Amino acid sequence: MRRGFWLAFVQPTMPAPLAGRREVIQAGLCCVFAGLASDYLHRGDADVFTPSALAAYALLFLAAGTTGWIAAILLQWRAVAGSVWSAMLLACAFALPLIDARGTAIGGDIDPDYGFGPLWLYATPISAFVLALMLRRWTPQASWWRRLIAAIATPVLALWLSFQADAWSSFYYSDIEEDAESAVAERADAALDYDPEDLLALQDGLVDAQIAALLPQRPGQVDLYLVAMAGDGAEDVFRNEVVLATTEFDERFRTAGRSLSLINHVDTLPQVPMATRRNLMRTLEGVGRVIDPAEDIVFVFMTSHGSEQHDWIVQLGDLSLTQVTPDDLIEAYDNAGIRWRVSVISACYSGGYADVLAAPTSLVISAARADRTSFGCGSDADLTYFGRAYFAEALAQTPDFVAAFGIAAARIRKREQQDGFEASEPQLRSAEPIERQLALWRGTLTTLRDR
Repeated sequence: MRRGFWLAFVQPTMPAPLAGRREVIQAGLCCVFAGLASDYLHRGDADVFTPSALAAYALLFLAAGTTGWIAAILLQWRAVAGSVWSAMLLACAFALPLIDARGTAIGGDIDPDYGFGPLWLYATPISAFVLALMLRRWTPQASWWRRLIAAIATPVLALWLSFQADAWSSFYYSDIEEDAESAVAERADAALDYDPEDLLALQDGLVDAQIAALLPQRPGQVDLYLVAMAGDGAEDVFRNEVVLATTEFDERFRTAGRSLSLINHVDTLPQVPMATRRNLMRTLEGVGRVIDPAEDIVFVFMTSHGSEQHDWIVQLGDLSLTQVTPDDLIEAYDNAGIRWRVSVISACYSGGYADVLAAPTSLVISAARADRTSFGCGSDADLTYFGRAYFAEALAQTPDFVAAFGIAAARIRKREQQDGFEASEPQLRSAEPIERQLALWRGTLTTLRDR
């Protein structure tokens, strides 16, 4: 083993293969398409292919190849410049998908949604190691100081060039951003196609229909009822999170027939009630008539933008709608006679809800501190940072809402650090009585699975 290691990594005996223009072009094409495949697998169907993506990846891999060529020149071994260039390109072609897959497997620590730079911070050392190995074996005639210069300069140059290519990759995102902005404008225009008075006149009937379809509570058993709201109709991300939460709760937490949605989005008009202050009040009043307040729990999930004044933003096109405040949600709970409450507020500055809603019979979770923003919303986002971490990841591991918060908060903190954002610091307010009641509810899940 010792002899094999020496021959492979130390003793410079291998003659250099000579690659021509054809081999370099082939290696470059392999890299471009490896990057595109990695990006597509990471993003899935949400990604939109654009011709500019080819240019972005071509620039990224050009950075790797160029560093190899320059290193060969530094070592005065021009004959192997093409070979080094090709080998660097192929090393990156294999490295990038593997690194991307690793980031996806461990929860998105490496996320192409926020630029290619983080990927290259990992890929550059791998490529530089491959280069150093090749130059050691292919250029035995080079002096030690030239080797030292190449060993130092090559990784630095590769990293600098990769970031320059990363800046040029804005071509890739510009098309996506333009499409997203256009989609927002189209949704706003589509909302105007509905007569505001007719649309608002439908709301009471839509809310009543959802309430009428609710399954009754089961005496002697703690039932969970879900009310999920998407406030801002200009962006798909909030509608997506309501759909995600509803699907997850119906399938894993047995809320099918006991879940309701209030959504501001042109695609759901006029089939689903809008997310408005009035509809929230009437929906919780209806739920309060169905449940047994002594035992049943109501889970309210609200996702939208938020203001520094702790307004939860409600908007759809040019309709004049009233924003929802923490006092509004307290009033809705109290008027409905709902005792056991779980409130999850996903919005900037949503920590303003935490202290207002805190009570012995209440669990309150917010996506951010009262004076901090949360992240991940936008016209091109699938889920917010909080929505992905809490509903898509943490609750997939445990039905314990408090334990899931701990998992999600750690994931959010790590992602924000990676992206250079100020920590949002999600908040939790809980108490022993509500946690005991939630434990009784989780016991019903175990009983149902055992049947």
